[in-house]
Amino acid sequence: MNNKTSHHILLVDDDLLLHTLLEECFRAHGSYKIHALQDGEGIGLLIDKQQPDMIMLDIMLPGKDGWYWLDWLKRCHPHIPVLLLSAKNQPDDRLRGFESGAADYLIKPFHPGELLIRISHILHPQHITGHKRYQVGEYLFDPMQETLQAENNQIRLSTLESRLLLFFCENAGQTLTRDAISLALNGNEHHPLNRSIDMAITRLRKKLGDDKEKPQYLHTVWRKGYRLTLNA
Repeated sequence: MNNKTSHHILLVDDDLLLHTLLEECFRAHGSYKIHALQDGEGIGLLIDKQQPDMIMLDIMLPGKDGWYWLDWLKRCHPHIPVLLLSAKNQPDDRLRGFESGAADYLIKPFHPGELLIRISHILHPQHITGHKRYQVGEYLFDPMQETLQAENNQIRLSTLESRLLLFFCENAGQTLTRDAISLALNGNEHHPLNRSIDMAITRLRKKLGDDKEKPQYLHTVWRKGYRLTLNA
C-alpha cells in the first residue's frame, strides 16, 4: 500500500456484479476509494456530502438515463470529470459523449487494467503537466479549463474540441492527417470513415473566428489533412 491520498470515485451503474468487481479491483489497487449507486437519483446528495474526484457513469440506467445525468453534472458540477461506461460502441455514441462533456468513454465489457489506465489519465493528465497554456493568435487556450480567453471574452470548448485543439497545439506547424488525429483521440477505437474530426474542426474554426474560406489558424492541407498556425 502506498502513502498517497486515495481518490474518491463514484460509480453509477445498475450492474451489481460490476459494483463488486470494481470494489475488489480498487481495493487491490489501493489508490482509489469507490462509492456505488444503482441509478442517478442519489448523485446530488452524495456530491453534497463528499464531492468525488471523478464519476464513472453508465448510459443505460433505470429511470433517467446517463445522458440526462451527464448533462446535469456538466451544468451543476462542471469540474467533476465523468467517464462514461456503455455497451454502445457506435462512433456517434462516443462523439455524443465527448460533445456532452465526458472526459472519456469506455465500452463494456472492458479489462480492469484498461479502466485503471483511463482513470489515471483523467486524474493525472500528463499531457497538461504544469497546467501549460497555449497562445493561438489573440486567444489563450487553457486545456485544463477547456476555454479560449481573449481580453474579457471567454469561450467554452467541449471536451472533444479541447482535446483536438491540444493535439494541434502540441504539433503546431505540422500537417496532421485525419487518421492521425482520430487515432490520437480515439486510440484503438479509431474508425477511418468517422467524420467527427471534420465537424469538430469546423466548430473550432467558428470559435476561433476563422474565416471558412481563408482560415488564419486551422488550415486545410489539400489531400493531406490539417495544420495549426499558432500566431497568424
